[in-house]
Amino acid sequence: MRTLFSTSAAIAVLALGVTAANAQDLKTGPANWTGPYVGGQIGYTWQPRDGDEHVTYSTSSATLPTTFCGGAPTSPSRNTGCRKDNDAGQWKIHAGYDYEFGTDHGPVIGAVIEGGKAYLFDNVTAFSSTGNVYRLGSKLKENGSIRGRIGYDYHGTMLYGTGGVAYGKIHNTFATSDATAAFTTTNSSKGAWGFNYGGGIEQKVGPVSIGALYLFTSLKNHDYSVHGTGGIYGTGTDMQRQFSKFGYHTIAATVSYRF
Repeated sequence: MRTLFSTSAAIAVLALGVTAANAQDLKTGPANWTGPYVGGQIGYTWQPRDGDEHVTYSTSSATLPTTFCGGAPTSPSRNTGCRKDNDAGQWKIHAGYDYEFGTDHGPVIGAVIEGGKAYLFDNVTAFSSTGNVYRLGSKLKENGSIRGRIGYDYHGTMLYGTGGVAYGKIHNTFATSDATAAFTTTNSSKGAWGFNYGGGIEQKVGPVSIGALYLFTSLKNHDYSVHGTGGIYGTGTDMQRQFSKFGYHTIAATVSYRF
């Protein structure tokens, strides 16, 4: 995945450099940014550090696990540590419209709708004193957003900020080594809503624009729970993740065809 990150960044930097150097020779498209466009993006996603995340309980008991890690377990023992949550690639397609207040320089406003797929996992694990592990995991699959954009164009180069409403399909899972208790889950798969914000740069070359984009996305994932009965969970206890949001960063190379 580090290779994908390097590749995405290199594509964006090289593309911007090449287009800036050749923009004067390739101006065959509209003079400014006004108009619709379609395109795609490929990038790299990573999650904020959450090594201190823990599991919360609906009841209080001295027998419930009180040792945690923000990741997937490598063994039933907390002393062996946890695997870090993964970084991953992401791809999207998009369509949008921009309007420029000027001919070849000036403010630009617009909107874009995008959708694609990410491959992120987010785990938290509880360790009991009896040597068992309890892992609550979340996997982000399809995702998309509707964002507004506001920026400034200077002779074909646009810097902009962006933000809007985000959506993702999250699949929650539970795994344990405890055979003395029974467990049921609620809201294992769900559509999650949230927000994103960030910024980017685009270089226009004829009817094509190539750029680099950064986004931070936060999705609500607060209603997944695991109900345990028997063993250390007694007559019944609900478990939930401490963090109620699925958050991640994205950096991507973008390309669009402008009509």
